[in-house]
Amino acid sequence: MKKRIRILVNPSARSGRGPRALHDLRYGGAAPEPSPSERIEWVESRSAAHLMELVQEAQEPGEELFALGIAGGDGSVGLALDALRTGGQRVPLGVLPVGSGNDFAHSLGIRGSAAAAYATLRGGSARFVDVAEARPELGRFCCVASVGLDELALRRIHGSRFSRSKALNIYAALRALIDYRPRAVEVRWQGGQFAGEVMFCAVTNTRSYGGGFQISPRARIDDGLLDLCIVRRTSKLRLLRQFPRILRGTHDVVAEVILAQSPWVEIRPPQQGTSLDALPLCIDGELPVCNTPVELRCLPQALCVLTPTAVAKSQAPEAVRVSQIGGAA
Repeated sequence: MKKRIRILVNPSARSGRGPRALHDLRYGGAAPEPSPSERIEWVESRSAAHLMELVQEAQEPGEELFALGIAGGDGSVGLALDALRTGGQRVPLGVLPVGSGNDFAHSLGIRGSAAAAYATLRGGSARFVDVAEARPELGRFCCVASVGLDELALRRIHGSRFSRSKALNIYAALRALIDYRPRAVEVRWQGGQFAGEVMFCAVTNTRSYGGGFQISPRARIDDGLLDLCIVRRTSKLRLLRQFPRILRGTHDVVAEVILAQSPWVEIRPPQQGTSLDALPLCIDGELPVCNTPVELRCLPQALCVLTPTAVAKSQAPEAVRVSQIGGAA
């Protein structure tokens, strides 16, 4: 029986430019031809809902897939995570990072060319990693949930006539800083709490988000913890001066920064506030679809993924066989 690998392509990834990076893999001979024992299936999704349907179909017992590839960015991975909530996971997930933000793939050790990611999909090692969940019933995410400054930045990004990129993300963040007014919030986590005005508050599963902002330098994707970063109210000029530290992940020395790790985080409006004090919640680079209060929880070892073999050996005691996946998600 042939080893079947199905790759789901999000045609809107990176404002439509992402799938172009796959052209040579699919048609131009940039990767070795499948061996006689392999069968590579490429399927393009028509919408976010269709992508989720395709992910669910791939988990059905009759499909007998070796791996399921997601060709897109962090948003595409997030859709796959939500799709896996209902039926569970039987097939390891691989990522072809062709989106504007590929922080989840980078956290798995998948970097460099699309051809290298393609090789990982065909012959990488399977291992379990954490994902996060926003409650009540707000879905799973792979990288970040945040309130504050990020909302204004994302509105600029989604409203821009330019294609999404790290440069656009940096520009949008700096412009948002000019317009942002600090908002009051209450945050609780295991062993700590905070109440006051913030510039932003981010809860991450990965070390970086937004295409490389190193918000959580201590984060690991398999430690069973979420990483919390709170930047308390400060002057815009001071935050602007500290911006390079946030990009590099050296902002732990900044007095206004609170960093913590916890299996759960709660974000709420001020105790004496009204409904007008609720803050929009942004998840994995998408525009807000809900407001606080929200509870964010780490789901340890909830997803089976394919990673480069060298990375899997260095970060896990042993590779996971496909037959061990049942019930992981």
